[in-house]
Amino acid sequence: MNNHLKLRGLTAAAFAASAMFAAQPAAADVIEINNFWAGSGAANIQYTGTDWHDGSKVSGLNEYGGSGGFKTYDLTTDPNRLNPFQTFCVDIFHSFSFAVDSNDTLRPATIISTTAAAELGQLYTNHHADIDSTGSSGEKESAFQLAVWEIVNEKGSTLSLTDGAFKASGTGGSLAQTWLNELMGSVSPSAYSASIWTVQSMLTTGHGYAQDLVTFSPIQTPVPEPETYAMMLVGLGLLGLTARRKNQHQV
Repeated sequence: MNNHLKLRGLTAAAFAASAMFAAQPAAADVIEINNFWAGSGAANIQYTGTDWHDGSKVSGLNEYGGSGGFKTYDLTTDPNRLNPFQTFCVDIFHSFSFAVDSNDTLRPATIISTTAAAELGQLYTNHHADIDSTGSSGEKESAFQLAVWEIVNEKGSTLSLTDGAFKASGTGGSLAQTWLNELMGSVSPSAYSASIWTVQSMLTTGHGYAQDLVTFSPIQTPVPEPETYAMMLVGLGLLGLTARRKNQHQV
């Protein structure tokens, strides 16, 4: 375990600050994670599930460590580290150290379940304002992290930090459960969608694994084609002509 992040297997994930969407990395960019984004907390996690998407298997995982978002840079587009963005841990099986430069590649969000991807998008839609600011509290930062872990790693149908294959407790646990309760049942339309970045070479030397990061981007409203505008104008013109004719008949 490293001194910065003691939880074995905690990776970074979830690009947060909405102002930094333009800085999201492209394939093969170099990523640096070098500190907590704002406040942070401590958490205990227990996991009894097996067979995560990358083939990781455990019969039992019980770890303790820091929880919260991380300050992250895309050094390919931002070599002077002027535009940090926030990331959160997703993969609980691999450890890493801060300030490690890493190449990344884009993968579909469907490496996690479709339901989990939708719930992550809704979680961020509901509460990104709580964790975007570098003045965010340790309780909120840790709560968001706990909620992300539960969504991604839970094998059952209930998002509960105290039941199921994945369990967690610690700073912000009660707040995290409140946020998770909002997601139970049908997920409301989200303003953000999730995708996965796989960051290479972030692990301790000698391990060939990759870290998986969930990123969020605004769901764009389709812009009508010029032909659509033309048809709308024609329709409005016809409506106007019809109304004028009716008025003429009434005179």
